[in-house]
Amino acid sequence: MGRLETKKIGLESEGHFHFLKRPRSEILALFLALFWLIFITLLHFYISYSESAPKRELLRIGFLPITCHLLLPVTLKRDNYLKTRIDPIKYSSWPDMIESLKGGELDAALILAPIALSLQEEGVPVKIALLGHREGTGLVVSLKSHIKRAGDFIGKTVAIPIRFSTQNLTLLKYLKENGVSPDSLNIVELPPPDMPSAMASGSIDAYIVGEPYATQGEFTQKGRIFLRSRDFWPNFISSILVVRDDAINKKRELINSLIKGLYLQARWVEKNRTSAAIITANFFGLPEGLIRAVLEKKEVFYRDLIPQKDEFIQIGKMMKRYGLIKEVPPCRLYLEWLK
Repeated sequence: MGRLETKKIGLESEGHFHFLKRPRSEILALFLALFWLIFITLLHFYISYSESAPKRELLRIGFLPITCHLLLPVTLKRDNYLKTRIDPIKYSSWPDMIESLKGGELDAALILAPIALSLQEEGVPVKIALLGHREGTGLVVSLKSHIKRAGDFIGKTVAIPIRFSTQNLTLLKYLKENGVSPDSLNIVELPPPDMPSAMASGSIDAYIVGEPYATQGEFTQKGRIFLRSRDFWPNFISSILVVRDDAINKKRELINSLIKGLYLQARWVEKNRTSAAIITANFFGLPEGLIRAVLEKKEVFYRDLIPQKDEFIQIGKMMKRYGLIKEVPPCRLYLEWLK
């Protein structure tokens, strides 16, 4: 009996450790198969959950790397709620952004005020919700152009961002008031980021643009600021935030949160210009010293940003005067976010 029992125990022990006596390659294969089975199961669960979970509502917003679009990167950095609800779309030129906005690829966009009015005249369903900032445009002349007065622009090549811009309106107004015909100049359209290098290369003699590219013209030591918007057009408006009607109808609460968020950050920027410059430089991929120079020298102001209809009517009348539109549009505003 004792021998039989001893033998039985020995057999049980041998069976218990039989798995460990298998070749290492076989054990490794079993472990890999088990790991793969667990991985596939978890992946299937994740995909199923992702497809069934409600999609987070986002706002697609177009912008260019200019200081009148600065409120967007500041908001993305400082507002924890909105940073997860905004899909920023960067553009390098105005025509591309215009087409995206018209085609409904964007819910909102930071665009030049005359572009917005032109779109409204065309019947594109957009409303003006907020200003980007005040002031911040400069007419920069090449040091080699020897431009010292209005008459010296005759025969020169001058770049503007686009015909539908308050920069172009400023140039036309300045020339007219000083007896110079725009036809005596070669006026060309050029994306703002390309203007300083174009002047440095000698392709253009001057350009008028929003910051930071006016200041950058001086940073290159190839140009100087001949005229600033504040000297010629007090409370100058460059870019504004527009929102599409369909976005308002479908995402009204989020649209209102966006506009309120931008407006609140504008108040912060006014009191924290250096910090705002650092955030913006990183986001735009521009030199920190350049953005700091613009903000710290107060070339731009982030106050009085609630749109006023009479200001846009004035811009519309100027556009009609210079043949950019046939009739002044209704200047449709969206101010429900103020409630």
